[in-house]
Amino acid sequence: MSKVLQVSRVKVEKEPGKNKIKRAQVEGFPDVIRMGVHGGIAQFFKLSVTEPMVSTLDYIVAAVGGCMTGTVAGALEARGVSADPSKLQVEAEGQIEDVDGKMILTSIKLHYTLKVPKDKRATVERALERHEGLCAASESVRRGITVTWDSKIEEEAESASQQSAQSSAAD
Repeated sequence: MSKVLQVSRVKVEKEPGKNKIKRAQVEGFPDVIRMGVHGGIAQFFKLSVTEPMVSTLDYIVAAVGGCMTGTVAGALEARGVSADPSKLQVEAEGQIEDVDGKMILTSIKLHYTLKVPKDKRATVERALERHEGLCAASESVRRGITVTWDSKIEEEAESASQQSAQSSAAD
């Protein structure tokens, strides 16, 4: 049985113009996160990008990497092992593939580099074996996140191009 702990609310807007740039703002926080495309993602969409930006899929990789790093760091520190940047470094890599004509993030791999005291190696190995199941982001992605949507459409006056077409037809 599950219990709602929090509802995350994020306002997302596309920036004006013909681009793939979006702005996201998490409720309760002042910073705006800008997302766009770069590299293979831009190539997939056949775009010439003037402002390469971190993509939405990059943020998913970073979220899982950040959560897993925090989880393993907490496990290490609870066992008396330092998780400072000089002792724990993490690289997250997401594989983005063209699957049946759709761009899909198919895997996320994390590589940990740890410097630990000799007498703590077995303890660290046990912490590594158990940490993934404690990471909310990894578990959410692994289990599959239900995505639903609804819409509210409000009609406005006719667009300028439609009005122009109607006045030309009347002439």
